[in-house]
Amino acid sequence: MKDPRAIALEIKLDGLRVASETTCAWVGPYLLMVATTLPEADLAVEVYSTFVAHTDVPARAIHLVLGPVGYLPMTITGEHENGDLEPDEKVRQCVYEHAQILLEALGDLGYQLGIDVPDSAFVELERVE
Repeated sequence: MKDPRAIALEIKLDGLRVASETTCAWVGPYLLMVATTLPEADLAVEVYSTFVAHTDVPARAIHLVLGPVGYLPMTITGEHENGDLEPDEKVRQCVYEHAQILLEALGDLGYQLGIDVPDSAFVELERVE
């Protein structure tokens, strides 16, 4: 596994930036993992996404959503056409899908949500790609 890389997502609830950490790591050439944690005690949400693909098979994504307190854990799975989502070459698309799952996980909490994914968020990733 390659060293985890930081992704500078800016997560905002009701217009205010909240503490969060997003990292990703490759586990071999065909599997990418992305993880986001929001550690605030009254929020405490974690989203883990795994993307796997190979040339001759459709890409698959599985997302594990934990929290906030009082909510049951859930998984979300999806299949993507060949070439649409490639963890080795299209990391941005994987991160955007991860951010969408994070938005959906926070959507029921009654906050005005926003996630900014600046181009600079991918600087560390592009060194590896």
